[in-house]
Amino acid sequence: MPPRSADQEELLAYMKRAQTAVRKLQQAQERIGAVIGEGASADELVRATCDGRGVFSQVWLDPRVMRQDLETLGTTVTAALQSAQQDAERQSTAISRQALDGMDPLPEPPDARVIRDHIDQVARDILEA
Repeated sequence: MPPRSADQEELLAYMKRAQTAVRKLQQAQERIGAVIGEGASADELVRATCDGRGVFSQVWLDPRVMRQDLETLGTTVTAALQSAQQDAERQSTAISRQALDGMDPLPEPPDARVIRDHIDQVARDILEA
């Protein structure tokens, strides 16, 4: 196998950095999937939990909340749900920022000539084998 050209080295380095970026983003996505956002109404009579996407998993109502009129009850439940979603969003945003902070921006991808040359070289290597 002939030695690699500078263009091939550039392409391989680019691909390696892209793979690293994808791996970090996948790990962040897994961590976001494990997020549990928790929230409560101001009076603590309603509590809720949701996942990292904001999908609710649990709502807890203190029996005393049933003394509220329907409009107030709706507002109280909505406040708890929104609080849980906001908590999940804060956690998810922190995970995303952490993943992106350690990541160097990818350089401009190699031009089509570099990629074509690499494919041609791979084809020649296969034919010679």
